[in-house]
Amino acid sequence: MIGTLQFFRRVKVMDWLAAIFLFLLLREWLLPLPILTDTSEATPFLLLTAGVLLIDMLFEWRWLGFLLKMGFGLWMLHQTFFETSFFKMEWLRETYERLIHDIPLLYSQQWLAMSPVTRSLLFYLLLLVLISILSYLVLQQRQGLWFVFMTEAYLATLDTFMPYDADAGIIRSLIVGFIMLAVLHFSAMEKLAGPGQSKLTYWKSLIAPLLIISFTVGVAYSAPKADASWPDPISYFTSQANDGKGTLKKVGYDNNDTTLGGPFIQDESLVFMAETNEKYYWRGDSKDIYTGKGWKKGEVEYESILNPGTYEWRDKLFENVETKKVDARLRFTNGEQYPTIFYPGQLLRTTSLTPQNATIQYDVTNKHIQTHEGVVSVTQSSNPASSAFPKTVEIPNPTQLKMLNYEEQAEVPVLSEKKMLELPSRYPSSIKEHYLQLPENLPPRIKELALKVTESAKTPYEKAVAIETFLRSGDYKYEIRDVPVPTEGQDFVDQFLFETKRGYCDHFSSSMVVMLRTIGIPARWVKGFAPGTEVGQIEDGRKLIEVRNKDAHSWAEVYFPEVGWIPFEATTSFVSPVRVNYDLNSAPEQQPAVNNTQANKPQEQNKDRLNKLEEDENTATGGKKVTGKYAWILGVILLAGSVIAWKRRNQLLVWWIRKQIATYSEDRFVEKYGKLLALYERVLMNRREGETLREYVRRLSVPGDVRQDLWYLTNLYEQIHYGYKELEEKSRTIANKIMDRLSQQMKP
Repeated sequence: MIGTLQFFRRVKVMDWLAAIFLFLLLREWLLPLPILTDTSEATPFLLLTAGVLLIDMLFEWRWLGFLLKMGFGLWMLHQTFFETSFFKMEWLRETYERLIHDIPLLYSQQWLAMSPVTRSLLFYLLLLVLISILSYLVLQQRQGLWFVFMTEAYLATLDTFMPYDADAGIIRSLIVGFIMLAVLHFSAMEKLAGPGQSKLTYWKSLIAPLLIISFTVGVAYSAPKADASWPDPISYFTSQANDGKGTLKKVGYDNNDTTLGGPFIQDESLVFMAETNEKYYWRGDSKDIYTGKGWKKGEVEYESILNPGTYEWRDKLFENVETKKVDARLRFTNGEQYPTIFYPGQLLRTTSLTPQNATIQYDVTNKHIQTHEGVVSVTQSSNPASSAFPKTVEIPNPTQLKMLNYEEQAEVPVLSEKKMLELPSRYPSSIKEHYLQLPENLPPRIKELALKVTESAKTPYEKAVAIETFLRSGDYKYEIRDVPVPTEGQDFVDQFLFETKRGYCDHFSSSMVVMLRTIGIPARWVKGFAPGTEVGQIEDGRKLIEVRNKDAHSWAEVYFPEVGWIPFEATTSFVSPVRVNYDLNSAPEQQPAVNNTQANKPQEQNKDRLNKLEEDENTATGGKKVTGKYAWILGVILLAGSVIAWKRRNQLLVWWIRKQIATYSEDRFVEKYGKLLALYERVLMNRREGETLREYVRRLSVPGDVRQDLWYLTNLYEQIHYGYKELEEKSRTIANKIMDRLSQQMKP
């Protein structure tokens, strides 16, 4: 019994307290990992940290402790990635094979090409060694002051330069660190105490530092603080002032969406040039798991495509709708390059890929197409149940390959409003399982708002349009600078909907997806690029499109049974490129008679002409006299024309206003917008006295996409009329196209 006890340390209470405080400091180092990296959660790392500290506290022999730590690390790796029994050799063999494959990638610093098992194993080993060294220096050698300062510097750096709010962590580390130092000091004094000296004296020595720490931190946290009189020095030196509202980033396409929010600056850098016959979203990727802070992917199914130039894509985003074929050629030669294929609508085929050795790893679940550098041959583990011999297969090289150019054929949907309203609302179980996910702690007021917005909508399509229109309304402002990052425990969507009410595409699109999910409509978050700017035309009539980093965009895709995934644009100031055929009321519009010249003139002019004819009849100037018979016929014709003109006065007025709108040039936006409002007042409803433009647009009974366009035009009008701003060429062109389309859709 005595021989076994010598393996264990004799640990006093103060040593256990110091170990607990050291674990709390190490916890502050690990908490930012899920936010700043692709790590889904920090729990395995926290368990490994606690296990290593516990082993160091219990066992005297370092070699025995090292073996136990290695075993515990392997057990953590097994629990994370494998489902077989821990005591079977299959998972160890598979881990060994992945290590052998990934070690060359380690030397060439191709970290992303390594398998998650290898990266996690190496990180576990690094963490194990570092914690063992810290345990020895801090707990045994009692050199903890440097580690407290290093923790504070680490958190301050993250808070300054990275999208991580470390305010609370800095305060926690300060309190825990100084208490740990006091405990270590007390423990050292206790060991130096003489045999007759009371230990109560040393316990009392803790009171003073605890009181000082508590008082200092309490006053600093609760006392009122004046605003800073100097600008943020980091922002000053980088010329990216952000008003203290969050970490400033440059706009662009990025794969890390775990933490959304915060300000950014526009980036005019060119990404690619496109030649295409249709402007549409350039789809890159989608994500289905909302965490309350951002988005990540759930279960993913991959397909290897070794010959993408001859491959035909049969996996559909949508079906059973009218489509338009799109031919596009994308050139990244002078722009930024990505290992991602961007495509409009749903892809049919890709050709002329450069570099020519490109292979594809296709994410079937999220429709994400990633290019890789050629192929590699791998040997699959033999399966005794099927074959006694290993099998060699070719797969895309783990090294990603950035594309220079490629051509693609795709198709985009043309929606029938009538058909979308007639779709059923029963969803497949697989769709509901993946695309109705929400965090357990999602604030309930988000669902309450979604129910209120859609209370008058009956079908899923009407509900989606209602939420889209609500988010595009004037209550929510498009903003890229004054945008805060959600605090710890605060939901990203909830903050935008109920507190700040300002943000950019990530805020609007995420809010639409989450609101739809709360009322049982499957949706997902999609990212890529907006259609871009048309800078010219090619000989065959195709458009030359310029896509820059500032065009990086996110939107919502909503699932409809029998149709599939349809994009929706919830971001105000952005115009959806999705074509909709408003065929709900399919009765042909009655046009005014064109063979009656009198019907094309106001009634007053007809009366003047009748008076003129009567005067001619009574004039003896040598002209031909109109007899009573002909005068009667003319009177009947004029009377009939007047009756027809009166009955069709609304149609005539609509025709006249349309004609005026069509005659205005693009630079006369204000006059053209005024005529469009007059058209809506004449056909739908009058504007009330004292009613603002926003209130009038909100009160109109129009489809959701029409309201979106009216909101966009109204915002531009207010910028010109009240903000004394001039329209950019792109905005002016879009606005004129919208007004022409709205005027043609108006029916009296």
